[in-house]
Amino acid sequence: MLLTAVGQINHGGSQVVIDDEQAIVVANLNLDAGMKAMIMSDFFLAHSFFNHGMSYLRRGHWTEHYDLSLQLFNLAAKCALLNADHESLQALIDQIMQNAKCFEDKTQAISNRVTLLTWSGNVLGAIELVNSTLSSLGEGLPAKITSSVIKQNLDNTKAQLASLSDDTLLSYPAMVNPSKILALELFTNHFQILPLVHQTAVMPLIPLKIIQISLAYGMSPRSPIGFAQYGNFLVLVRDEFEEGYRYVKFALSLMKKIPSRAYAGSVMFHANYTKVHVEPMQSVIECYLDAYFASMKSGNPYAIGCSYVYNTFCFWSGKELKAVVSSMKETLMESKYQKNLLVRALMLPTFRMVLRLMGLSSAPQQDHDINTSAEARNEDDIKQVLHLRAVFFVRLSEALIFRELDEARDAAKEYFSIGEVGCKFAVTTIPLFFMRLEINDKKKESMKWLARGVACKDEIEKLAASASKWNFQNSEYNSLHDHYLSWNSTSYLALSFCTSTEVYLLQAEEQFCRMNFEEAEKLYDAAILTSKTHKFLNEEALANELAGHFYLETGRRERSVHYFSQAFEKYNEWGAAAKANMLTKYLDGR
Repeated sequence: MLLTAVGQINHGGSQVVIDDEQAIVVANLNLDAGMKAMIMSDFFLAHSFFNHGMSYLRRGHWTEHYDLSLQLFNLAAKCALLNADHESLQALIDQIMQNAKCFEDKTQAISNRVTLLTWSGNVLGAIELVNSTLSSLGEGLPAKITSSVIKQNLDNTKAQLASLSDDTLLSYPAMVNPSKILALELFTNHFQILPLVHQTAVMPLIPLKIIQISLAYGMSPRSPIGFAQYGNFLVLVRDEFEEGYRYVKFALSLMKKIPSRAYAGSVMFHANYTKVHVEPMQSVIECYLDAYFASMKSGNPYAIGCSYVYNTFCFWSGKELKAVVSSMKETLMESKYQKNLLVRALMLPTFRMVLRLMGLSSAPQQDHDINTSAEARNEDDIKQVLHLRAVFFVRLSEALIFRELDEARDAAKEYFSIGEVGCKFAVTTIPLFFMRLEINDKKKESMKWLARGVACKDEIEKLAASASKWNFQNSEYNSLHDHYLSWNSTSYLALSFCTSTEVYLLQAEEQFCRMNFEEAEKLYDAAILTSKTHKFLNEEALANELAGHFYLETGRRERSVHYFSQAFEKYNEWGAAAKANMLTKYLDGR
């Protein structure tokens, strides 16, 4: 009834309301109607109500009706962001920054400006704004981040948490200090955008700061994000699986204790990074979709990020490519509508690789053909956004899959020129490439690639071994563990990690390089068996293909045909028809 009634009043326009007091009454009605529409997740309708509400405000409203004006402008700005009306958003932010009475009243406008700058590709501008604002709030980050700074803050945080049970933490009071609430919001935004320009050194410090502020001033709706990021840091960087997983689960409990659906999607998103390492991958991937829907319902602009990660994980976990490409198209359309250059820059290389695997396109175009119309971004911003590690990782992966080693070599050099890898994530493509380069290029200098590949493989094995030290209670792996324990204790430890196929495959390629052919045979077969058991079609296809090349290159052509035929079948089952057709030349004379 409220929405219908207010809509009827607005139909007449602000000019029909002559009395100033009545105009304020109608403006308040539009505020209530817009907030109701936001609860219904109808941000177009909400934006319309807020715009009408602002139209009823008279000259001098920032002085005479300050609270009403601030609410209308802030909520209109949020809707403008979600509706991709960036021109209106900028105008609204300028009005708020100009008329806000205190720094705390500028907080939502600052947060919206950070998001706008990031989406527009001006990531450095967003980081500069975050840093300057944090300094104004007395929560500035150290100018120089060293390992000793991280260790000191980590030790302090661990000491504070050591005597606090989950129940005690859940009973903490709510945070009420506006400056600290804004600081937490800026810290969580900061964490998202720093990797885009490879400023990763400070990232471990951010969740520690969030937790320290939360313990001192109470829990805010952003606090669960900090605990989830802290858990990820313990698991992925420090190999402390049990403690890290505890805080990830605690973050989800705290999210439910502090009912704020605005940030539920973000908490779920960060919690999934650890869950994907300790729970079955296929089920965790769907949690990213849950995070997307939670973000969409609340109007959280990070929904598009959840969608991007969901699609990416679907591809790498071997989901049927027809479904993947359909979902990716929807995300690309959404990112184009939202004018989110960042997500488009990240997703397009993978999307083109999927099309190429399916045979739906020729060799992919360069990633610089992203729509860069005048209303979009300047050339420098676009180059900055496109210089992402993820882009070069996809190029390297594509070159490996299609056996284009010269292109892979160039992509690998770009990948490692950007800086150090942020965490120990099991990116099998990198060491696989190094080892495959050694196998195909027996020149003396190629030994450096093998050494680098083995170093990467050792890091993955170390992470797998750490994961095996505590019980995941996942009986799915137990019989497989017992089967291989008798001949390879290292592989047994590695199997505790969810990507056991990848560990076996890396070990097989290493043994191939070192000409330990008997051991390589066992490891290739182990990789194929584990991928089949856990239903990773893409890994089963790749494992069979690499095994086929192993036998072919060691002079056993007849045996290689069996593995190539299995790879051909699995690539087709995955939907990668073009890749499957590339193997037909190895199947002649079956």
